[in-house]
Amino acid sequence: MRFCVHSPWRLRALRVAFIGWLALAGTAALADAIHPRWIGVWFTESKQRLGISEQQFNPGTDKCKWVGTRPAKPSGCVAFYEGSVSKAQVAGQLQQAEKAALESAQKQSLAAADVQSIKDDFKRNWQVVEKMPPNIFRVVKTLAPEEQGGSGPCADYYFIDLHNIYSVMACEAAPDAFSVKVYRKD
Repeated sequence: MRFCVHSPWRLRALRVAFIGWLALAGTAALADAIHPRWIGVWFTESKQRLGISEQQFNPGTDKCKWVGTRPAKPSGCVAFYEGSVSKAQVAGQLQQAEKAALESAQKQSLAAADVQSIKDDFKRNWQVVEKMPPNIFRVVKTLAPEEQGGSGPCADYYFIDLHNIYSVMACEAAPDAFSVKVYRKD
């Protein structure tokens, strides 16, 4: 019955492998959970709503299921962590969008009032960006099944600091639609 005898090194190797597997499984589970700081109901100054729970991430009237990581094929709207962004990157995106929007306005020979409206919108965006802390933030993205090939010409994402959630929406095809919103907890 020699096959029933276990050598000590095999048992140690098996224990180490099992402990390693447990550590990886535990880390993956924690990485997918939304941080408790996000949980609650948040509003912009214009009363746009963002409701977040352990299972849901609901911007406005969208109902997105929290899945933690990007799924291969979402069955409905989902929300997940993906990447990070810094204040400097957001400011760079805003600067590029502003330049493209003003160039587009000039090419289209828009009326002075329309150009001023674009400038005012970007001024509001700059005011939000200037108040952000100079940190690097973990990003939450939302994705619906029709968007799974990519975000197309538009992309939006969310991030949180100690007190606020920020939403950034950028469209290459419509740079004047760039917006940075700040949500505060109700």
